[in-house]
Amino acid sequence: MDTNRLTGKKLLEWARRYLPCEVAGTTCEMGGAAIAYATTESAALAAIVATVGASVGYYAAAYLAAVRTAYRARASSPRRRRVLAANGLAVRSVAVEFGPAEIIDSLLIRPAAFYFGPILFGGMVAGWIFAKFVADIGFYVLAIFSYERFNGLLVVRKSAEEVFDEPASSVAAA
Repeated sequence: MDTNRLTGKKLLEWARRYLPCEVAGTTCEMGGAAIAYATTESAALAAIVATVGASVGYYAAAYLAAVRTAYRARASSPRRRRVLAANGLAVRSVAVEFGPAEIIDSLLIRPAAFYFGPILFGGMVAGWIFAKFVADIGFYVLAIFSYERFNGLLVVRKSAEEVFDEPASSVAAA
């Protein structure tokens, strides 16, 4: 397989995995920052609220997707065991994939970017767009590294191509 095709497949895989989380996180991040700034006129408070909002929205979506995928993968188990296993695997998956990236992002990159972005650009909106871009680059470099390195520990939904390549008995067992 040539590298352009492999790169395209990886980009599609990452977009499929991270885009729903990104939409949820961005909505909470920007909405929270706007509300905090509108009510207090504090850039520092807006930066903190943006960081918390991004995390809450993003990880709610990531966790729910992991629970749903893990739950579906254990269709033959009793309901109670499926629920417990799905939640346990989802917690492990989110912690392994996003833990290191979230610590560095939430404690260093995102608050600094949201605080200094408006100062550098002379306005809140342009500064927040810049901050979002800079913080997301740092976050995704770390998250994708964890995803690729520790994939065996993560709850990962199989692509249609992977399902079609497996024997029917293993697909039914999943």
